[in-house]
Amino acid sequence: MKQQTILVAIETLLSFCMQAENDVKNVLFIAIDDLRPTLGCYGDPYAVTPNIDTFATKSFLFENTYCQQSVSGPSRASLLTGLRPDEIGVTDLNTHFREKCPYITTLPQLFKNNRYETIGIGKIYHGSTRTQDTVSWTRTPIYNLSIKKEEYTLMQNRQGSKATAIEIVNQPDTSFLDGKVTTEALKTLDELAKSKQSFFLAVGYIKPHLPFSMPKKYWDMYQNKSFIPKEAEDKQPVHAPVISFHNWEELRGYTDIPKHGNLSIRKQEELCKAYYACVSFIDSQVGKLLDKLKELGLEKNTIIVIWGDNGFHLGEQHLWGKSTNFELDCKVPLLIHPKRINDIVELIDIYPTLTDLCGLKPTHTLSGQSLRFLIENKTNWKNRAFSQFPRPYKAVNSYKNQTWDTLSGLKIGVTRCGTTMRQTILQPGNFIT
Repeated sequence: MKQQTILVAIETLLSFCMQAENDVKNVLFIAIDDLRPTLGCYGDPYAVTPNIDTFATKSFLFENTYCQQSVSGPSRASLLTGLRPDEIGVTDLNTHFREKCPYITTLPQLFKNNRYETIGIGKIYHGSTRTQDTVSWTRTPIYNLSIKKEEYTLMQNRQGSKATAIEIVNQPDTSFLDGKVTTEALKTLDELAKSKQSFFLAVGYIKPHLPFSMPKKYWDMYQNKSFIPKEAEDKQPVHAPVISFHNWEELRGYTDIPKHGNLSIRKQEELCKAYYACVSFIDSQVGKLLDKLKELGLEKNTIIVIWGDNGFHLGEQHLWGKSTNFELDCKVPLLIHPKRINDIVELIDIYPTLTDLCGLKPTHTLSGQSLRFLIENKTNWKNRAFSQFPRPYKAVNSYKNQTWDTLSGLKIGVTRCGTTMRQTILQPGNFIT
């Protein structure tokens, strides 16, 4: 069974690590929503991802990296503050970290305070335009790149916020939100190249998050590939507690998905192909950014980070979506040229890594460690990673027709946080109140 993971890639040559700390260094920080490693560079036999695969040939590759919570809000807040979800009080999609930690310095904010131009385009923090944390940026973050639904959406999808889970339309990349994000980012790189000021440019893509919408040319890449649906053959672990699972609430909100019960084999295969097609769509966008960086002569002095906020089940363990503590939701790849590294690392290690490589001093104690230390001296590196998820959880608050408290004995109003510790030898997770 394939492991579900999300992508985090940092292109930083070992010689780059050894440069003097006062060298000018830029950062291109690419965030991808719900990305598991459906990538050729990770050995996926189905994936058509030539751009990220090429990127991987110039990168160290970390094989055991974990996110801190497998859903956008907490995972992104954790990475961008360098603290775990319980440390910043963000374990759901509604709480903004500034409500709990109003004076904390975020990763882009630290670069801003050190005279970097910091720019956010697309989805970096979770939420609406209001929650994009303007104090982190030197420019107003560009989040709401408006699109006209009539330009690309299916006729039956134009009226509702949730319609079909899959949408394939014969339109150019720029008719989609992520294509517009790329256009804005390319324009911004042109502007930044004319300035001698160092920059931290964050670019956030929404796909392959549901709904699986993409230009038809990416869907066509997978029409001759035969996917083996996992839902029927992968059973839930017999002794796992019921509160470890959910009823695919995120997926079941779409009109082509049954409210209860299993999916047809045909629908399972369609969903898998659509997810992969969305990944190929984003791979193309990433390729455009990397090509532009090279064209402008910025490649050699720019640290490139590609990361996903959480993984995604495609029928494995009889689950669709994320929001669990299972390996498939929490394990994440990390690429840094030129070799594979088996040591355990976490997403919260990205904040201290970037500040270390750029010679910046954090203003608060970080929970992660700089990966530079691992690359240069493996002797005393940490040997464990922690992921967590609360139950009950508002987005996945029922299992079939029963409530969490009925199934698990939880009292109404009581929340338990499931914490999983992973070591070289996998340790079981425990739910603690």
